[in-house]
Amino acid sequence: MILLVGLLPVPAAAQLLLPTPELRVEKDCGICPEMVILPDGLYMSRAPVMVEEFRAYVQETGYKNDGWGCKWNFPGFEQGPRHPATCITYQGAQIYADWLRSKTGKPYRLPTAEELTYAVMASETTNYWWGQQIGRDRATCLGCGRAMDAVGTTPVDLHEANPFNLLDAVGNVWIWTSDCNSATCEERILLSGGWSSPPSDLRMSKRVFNGVSVPFNTYGIRVVRDFE
Repeated sequence: MILLVGLLPVPAAAQLLLPTPELRVEKDCGICPEMVILPDGLYMSRAPVMVEEFRAYVQETGYKNDGWGCKWNFPGFEQGPRHPATCITYQGAQIYADWLRSKTGKPYRLPTAEELTYAVMASETTNYWWGQQIGRDRATCLGCGRAMDAVGTTPVDLHEANPFNLLDAVGNVWIWTSDCNSATCEERILLSGGWSSPPSDLRMSKRVFNGVSVPFNTYGIRVVRDFE
């Protein structure tokens, strides 16, 4: 005899969750950024592209940003080699990703807003990946709980990594995405907040946009690489 029993709802605590990825850092070249593998298979730079990485790229390629505004090597405050590179335009970010692609033969590009949000939030649905409140010393922003808030950038490994192993998941620098703000794509969307941003700007629901040739000392880069 077969006894048929109605299915009961599975308690939330017992639901099968996507496991936290094992920390595995890869580099496709000596001066390439460190990449981590997200649970969906996408590779993403573990941190925003750092000053030391961007400097190596500039030295190899002779890259120059001759337009108006701040420069990557003169952002208006002191930076160390492990600070995120700033004053990068969208065009400059795209050229950097193109250079990584040609140097390594790997499919590097800039992240979409959806990809960046997924990586930053690490499957959490709260305001920030660590919870509802900004707390103290979780990120670099104006009001994030450090005595030197809003003075400039900080090293990318100053704060705890998120569950997907991203450093500086939010704060420190806004990140250019490949998403357009209009049909003409004259402006691109940035996410994640910067060192001078209030805590509300670090929520991934907050989006700003700017022209592709506009540099600010709060703008930086992350890159992604598609799974092959």
